[in-house]
Amino acid sequence: MSQPSDAAVKRPALFASLVLALCFFLSLLAAGMNLSFSVFLLPLEAALSAGRGEVSSIISVAMLLSGLMSPITGGLMERLGPRVLYPIGLTLFAGAYAAASVAQNITMLYLSLGLMAGVAIACIGPVPAAVLINRWYHARVGTAMGVIYSASGVGTLIISPAAALLIARYDWRATYQIYAIILALLVPIMLILPWRKIRAGHPSYRQFHRDKADPKSALESGIWTLSRAVRTAPFWGMAAIFFFTGAGVMAVMIHSVSFMIETGVEPMHAAAAFGFIGLLSPIGIIGFGTLGDRIGPRRAVLLSYILSLTSVFSLFLIKYYPSVIAIPLLVLSVGLSMGARGPTVSVMASRIFSGPNFGRIYGAISMAGGVGAALGSWMGGLLQDIFHTSDALLVFSAIMILCSLSPFSVIQALRRQ
Repeated sequence: MSQPSDAAVKRPALFASLVLALCFFLSLLAAGMNLSFSVFLLPLEAALSAGRGEVSSIISVAMLLSGLMSPITGGLMERLGPRVLYPIGLTLFAGAYAAASVAQNITMLYLSLGLMAGVAIACIGPVPAAVLINRWYHARVGTAMGVIYSASGVGTLIISPAAALLIARYDWRATYQIYAIILALLVPIMLILPWRKIRAGHPSYRQFHRDKADPKSALESGIWTLSRAVRTAPFWGMAAIFFFTGAGVMAVMIHSVSFMIETGVEPMHAAAAFGFIGLLSPIGIIGFGTLGDRIGPRRAVLLSYILSLTSVFSLFLIKYYPSVIAIPLLVLSVGLSMGARGPTVSVMASRIFSGPNFGRIYGAISMAGGVGAALGSWMGGLLQDIFHTSDALLVFSAIMILCSLSPFSVIQALRRQ
């Protein structure tokens, strides 16, 4: 199907930059607070007298729910818009942390940090953001989505060390209460923003899709629908990329702090290293998004996988050959590669499945990433409980990362990107 040329889409104005900043901020909250669970892992183990696999499965539930909800929230963003979806997401998020702060057993944490937070993340995370970004940065979606996915790194940089300080000064319950208050204060702000203009998109985007807006003419106009997309190899290839990458990378991310602490690294130093990952992440994600626009998404993403495998190797060095380069190598490799596949797959999806149903299609693709991330965070803990060694975590992560490379080789449409 035809696509607008770069010339047809004017350089975004100031309002487009404000939309990008808003999506970035909400994605920062979603990813940063969710990934800060790695700092809470050991305190929750001690408070609940539970195993590593059982506690890490809490965050697995959140990631699984956020992934499964992605097609729904993508569709809701297209249908109801951000005026409804974003306040609901922030309200659920605030309620999740308020409930977690008074939890007396692991079941309450499954319901709050798992169920409620998982749905909330899906409502304010990168899938709804991708819908708005595709409307405002249609010709430079790779660079713009690179900014959105870099929010996870910035959130890690800011929120994880802050959480570690708050836990050290108070406790994990008080820290979750602070989370809840911050999120609750944002809800009224979300209600007064100019959502009609935000939702409308760039004038060039509206012009391009004006004649294709009627769903009754979808077949005649060649508009992609979800039912049509799921019958194609590129859809399942991108879903596989998200699934295996989510499993491999999240196994490292969620367990990296506890891994370092158990190998002798001071808790605050481990949390600081985790935070520095966030410092580098925006550079890597935006850089790979921009690089994908210049040399093609496939070439850019292959370079990012080299860094992901290096992160697994660096954990091996920290455990067996500790040296002054081991932790910096971990920070560099994870920081520069974390989330790098997100904007790349966003570019591929927007090129192949562009249209008014993009949110629902991209949400369905992203669902596989949530399932994979849930599997990775859970299996990373479970395998350590079963084999009584963190080596199982490293082997699992490396296998998942290698599997995520395969769609770029076997699916022709992705090879051409």
